[in-house]
Amino acid sequence: MDSYRIVVADSSEGSRKVICKILNQKGYRTYEATDGAGVIRISRKIYPNLVIIDTNLWGMNAYEAARIIEEDQLSTVLFVTSNPTSTFYEKLKNMHIFAYVMKPIHPDQLYQMVEFSIMNANKINLLSKRIEKLENTLEGRKKIDRAKGFLMKDLGISEEEAYKLLRKRSMNACISIDEMAEKVIQKYINR
Repeated sequence: MDSYRIVVADSSEGSRKVICKILNQKGYRTYEATDGAGVIRISRKIYPNLVIIDTNLWGMNAYEAARIIEEDQLSTVLFVTSNPTSTFYEKLKNMHIFAYVMKPIHPDQLYQMVEFSIMNANKINLLSKRIEKLENTLEGRKKIDRAKGFLMKDLGISEEEAYKLLRKRSMNACISIDEMAEKVIQKYINR
């Protein structure tokens, strides 16, 4: 927990200090921002584990700042609000973590929501990496199948022989079979 970095963005110095004090007592490292541009700037610099943003932030709209932070994959955002409206809930639906903290801040509630948000953000990031890996694997298989098709048609060989040929060429060239498949595809396309 003590390695977690949290940016607290609130235009009210009193509120910001209270949140930071609660988090520091639990061992979190906190960073403070007073406006939307500042929270984005700090987030780009340190890639925090969590960004806590008050909905009444000065400067850039809090939702716009949160959108930039999440779209640029800088962190996950947890909102603080004293008045959750229907508009707030609509904005919240588009966020990474569907969670918020109500003002006045209660230490136990804040701590629970921070833990919940960080835990779920970590799960989401892990799942995103797995999906990306699976997509890359699938894309590689598609390339290999396409390259095998070109070799089978051109050389009059079986699918197994085409695969063995691709594998042999990739080992001889010291490149992945995906890269060799791409080279074979390009060769046949550019004929």
